[in-house]
Amino acid sequence: MQASHDTTLATAVTFRIGGQRYALPLERVREIQKIVAFAEMPDESAMIVGMVDVRGEVLPVVDARLLLGLQPEPYTLETPMIFVTSTAGPVALIVDAVDTVVELSGDAAAALPAAHALASRMCGAHRVDGELVFLLDADALLAPVDLPGGGQGASDE
Repeated sequence: MQASHDTTLATAVTFRIGGQRYALPLERVREIQKIVAFAEMPDESAMIVGMVDVRGEVLPVVDARLLLGLQPEPYTLETPMIFVTSTAGPVALIVDAVDTVVELSGDAAAALPAAHALASRMCGAHRVDGELVFLLDADALLAPVDLPGGGQGASDE
């Protein structure tokens, strides 16, 4: 018997960073809102740009541009934040723009070349409305960030 193609659908939120379209699995997105005031905090990694209080929960604010090796852009009142869950803990992820929610077909996914610098942080590439969309792995994407408290991935030593 031949193996069938993987037609599993994944629901994902698409967004833009530096003109490129990316996506995160919907089950990892808690909410999306326009940027809110956050307390700026210097951080050794420079990826955490501050902390934000969301209904009594203090979360690190991470600039997705810095995670992807891009230069930061000034934030405006229209800059969106995606509140993401990961094994390291919840974060507020600043992106350039949020697009829409899409269904991604497993048989339409393309593997990324291993040589690509971000391949280890992505689940694959999909073509949506004629445009390439990179599906990010939330845990791998946030792995380089030293999140306060360390989340579930922290060592107890």
